[in-house]
Amino acid sequence: MRKRTIGTGIIVACAVALVVYLGFHVRLAPVPNAVAALKTLGMTCGSCAGKIEKALKPLNGVAGVEVDVDGGWVLVGYDSQKARPDTFAEAVRKAGFQSWLMEQMSITDFRRVMGRDFGMKVARAGCCGNGGCGGKK
Repeated sequence: MRKRTIGTGIIVACAVALVVYLGFHVRLAPVPNAVAALKTLGMTCGSCAGKIEKALKPLNGVAGVEVDVDGGWVLVGYDSQKARPDTFAEAVRKAGFQSWLMEQMSITDFRRVMGRDFGMKVARAGCCGNGGCGGKK
């Protein structure tokens, strides 16, 4: 009987430790309630899109990033309670591109204008061949 109690205690302690660990190490993605459209120049390939995504995704409140290399647009889905859209263009500029905020809209307006949910389409162009993505087309 005593062995069962000790075994149960160890299992409970391990479960609690796992929950505490996950609580500190798992980042729940924000739910977007707004979308910011950034006009961005200097993008030439999928590697550029990756650099922009890498610059934006860690920002507080950013739920997702869509990059349209050919059109020169970056769409950022974000939680408007946690993020300020003026910081998005600044982050893209720090990644080496010219960028400015063109428009902000609610997620509902985005659905109405685009005819889709945010995150349903990610456009990436081919590689530019300048070595940023291995030089492969």
